[in-house]
Amino acid sequence: MKTNLTGKRYNSTLASFENNSKELMIFLKDKNLNPVYIYESLNLDSTRKQILTDTTGLSGIYLILNKITLDYYIGSASTNKIYARFSNHLLYFNGSKIVKFAVKKYKLSEFAFLVLELFPEIVTKENNKKLLDVEDFYLKTLLPNYNILTEAGSNFGYKHTEITRLKMKTNYSLERRMLIGNLNKDKNLSKDTIDKIRKRALERDKLIYSDEAKNNMKKNLSLYYYII
Repeated sequence: MKTNLTGKRYNSTLASFENNSKELMIFLKDKNLNPVYIYESLNLDSTRKQILTDTTGLSGIYLILNKITLDYYIGSASTNKIYARFSNHLLYFNGSKIVKFAVKKYKLSEFAFLVLELFPEIVTKENNKKLLDVEDFYLKTLLPNYNILTEAGSNFGYKHTEITRLKMKTNYSLERRMLIGNLNKDKNLSKDTIDKIRKRALERDKLIYSDEAKNNMKKNLSLYYYII
């Protein structure tokens, strides 16, 4: 099993980069990201149906990108909740208020929805902290400005602000803590140095999930609910 700064990783690099907008491709290259799923043209019903089909039964970390300003929001979704997060933030405006105002200003067609990483377990009260730890990794290495002053948390009643989240102690490795500490505390670092540190943090070996593996995760969800 491959490991890196953050221990076990659950990402897939199977997303297709064909026919994506220039703005999105520049963003992905700049942030050194290889999403599991990439969706543009969010104003189309066909896109929304595809998101629902692809993510049913899955959990993980998502990113909402404003392709005009390149501002973005990062969040986590528990099992079978990725589409709910998408629709709440971008369609029904029951999520981030900053995202809500941005969509109303720039229009939904100017946004992209990315699934950055999959979480391979059925999310429960017992293991939900693991999912939040993965989310914390992305928050601390990418520092999404749409998350500032908004609230985030799990489906299990635990809620905290993003600013508080950045101060929380997690079970990161010493090297990872040093990287994050440099990002958030050392005011003397140049922008170029900070960008290099972020890139190193994100350049990690990732487990590859085939379509069959993703389908197995979805089957596990059905089995889980059957048992309980």
